[in-house]
Amino acid sequence: MPGLPTGVGLTALCTARERGAENHRPDRLFEDRVAQVLTEVLGAAPRTTGLPDGHPPKDRAFAVDFVALRTRFFDDELRAASARCRQVVLLGSGLDSRAFRLDWARDTVVYELDRSDVLLFKHGIVARAGQEPRCTRVEVGADLRGDWPGALRAAGFNPWRPTVWGVEELLPYLNRAENDRLLSGITAMSAGGSHLVADHFDGALRRSVTFSAMTEVRCAVGAAWRSTLEVPDGWLAPHGWTCGLTDPTELAHRSGRELPDLFTPRAEGDGHLWLMSAVR
Repeated sequence: MPGLPTGVGLTALCTARERGAENHRPDRLFEDRVAQVLTEVLGAAPRTTGLPDGHPPKDRAFAVDFVALRTRFFDDELRAASARCRQVVLLGSGLDSRAFRLDWARDTVVYELDRSDVLLFKHGIVARAGQEPRCTRVEVGADLRGDWPGALRAAGFNPWRPTVWGVEELLPYLNRAENDRLLSGITAMSAGGSHLVADHFDGALRRSVTFSAMTEVRCAVGAAWRSTLEVPDGWLAPHGWTCGLTDPTELAHRSGRELPDLFTPRAEGDGHLWLMSAVR
């Protein structure tokens, strides 16, 4: 199997490991075979590969709950939007397994765009999982700081068709200028009726003790969070997107889950996790 990805690519492993914990719950919100196989393959990975051991028990529980709820949000939004837009692009797709586990609308094409080393590592994990995609799946090896639009078009993407864009756990790793360029690139290739599903958080949430612990774990693998977003609609509207927000409290209730401590009314600070679903 190819070696582990490095830097930001290692965050795909951290997140997949946290998603894998959901498989063991009787009330699981999703089942992720790819994440489960990754956990089995890594084994003693924190001691042998540079993948960090993770969080203290309390913060670890928060991270697992946080990732499970965010995953469910993206699952629901992407699947619903694909009923109207049969072209889906997952930017910074990492070890995302949605092409294999979601019930996509018929004739849906899912483009998974990430660095080539991340996609190469994923080949081995997917092969061990023994799963077949439930859509037409197209891998696109590209760096999001480079000409990723050109790589996407070369892979068969049609900018004249409405598209569903999934941008999960990506925006914080880019600075504001890079996020602006990314959004401009997305907008330029989004026909009317396109959807954008994304997440980010504001400065107050980043400064909270619990989120700071998560920041330290990401920094340990060379993937520091570099930006926050204070007003989502103020960022998206000038690009022609109408933004809707999902409150984490509402999402937890809808999913039948306890809300992670950071988002309860008694939590420290007034930070916000932005779960965004926008249409153009």
